[in-house]
Amino acid sequence: MLHLSPFWFCTNSVPGDDLIPALDAAREFGFSDVELSAIDGISEQIVAERVCDEYVAWVRARLEERGLRCVAVSGHCDLTNDRQFARFLKKLEFAGKIGATRINTRCGPACRTVKFRKNLSRAVEAAAPYRLRINLESYGDIVGTARECGPIFREIGHPSVRYNYDPGNNYRFARGEISIADDICESLEVLDCLHLKDALLRDGYICNPPIGQGEVGYAAVFSALEKRRPSIPCGLEVPQSFRVRASDFAIEQLTPAPEEVRRAIRESLDFIAQNCVV
Repeated sequence: MLHLSPFWFCTNSVPGDDLIPALDAAREFGFSDVELSAIDGISEQIVAERVCDEYVAWVRARLEERGLRCVAVSGHCDLTNDRQFARFLKKLEFAGKIGATRINTRCGPACRTVKFRKNLSRAVEAAAPYRLRINLESYGDIVGTARECGPIFREIGHPSVRYNYDPGNNYRFARGEISIADDICESLEVLDCLHLKDALLRDGYICNPPIGQGEVGYAAVFSALEKRRPSIPCGLEVPQSFRVRASDFAIEQLTPAPEEVRRAIRESLDFIAQNCVV
């Protein structure tokens, strides 16, 4: 079976901007590693404007109280937008100071590749003192499916810029156009890590059900990866706080009950335990 190592909890799986319930959930479900969420407009459990040595120390103390460590930061923003990019640099600073090894982000509109490359170079320079990897997530913008983005990574050509493959995102943007199991195998040359997120089209909206209950086809994904890369870093991401309208990808916020959130995490972990080694 595929070995997920390290295997961490993405804190945006717990709705809201309050970090503490997300950390409590990570510990409750047996995780020791987390990816802290600093996603603009979606899940700002880490706040860019608050980043300073004292804030980092406060977050570290909350982690240590629960026996947790931060291995990644989800810093999603539009890297081609100057205001958002300035916030991303603060998130990057936080990731480096908290001891994470990677920061994940989307890129920006495909029509702004020149601006993207310029700002990415600045981010790489800022990440260097921390030996921090910048992972560009499959998001259907400048970086999308593996079959599309190989030339982009070859052009970037920097060892600290890697690919974070998110099957749920690729289902959203390339639904019916690709096989996730086939596509992910085209990413192995530049792949750093995987976000386990499922997706399902229901009543005109794409939602994120428990892993194995959507249309990504995770049994086939795990089988394909095991044959080519038997161990991979991976984060569990089961966001229940939004859904995406299939017609135009507009985001609609949701307010799931705590029991629904816990059920989604628990059922995801049950499926993973049956199909992978963690």
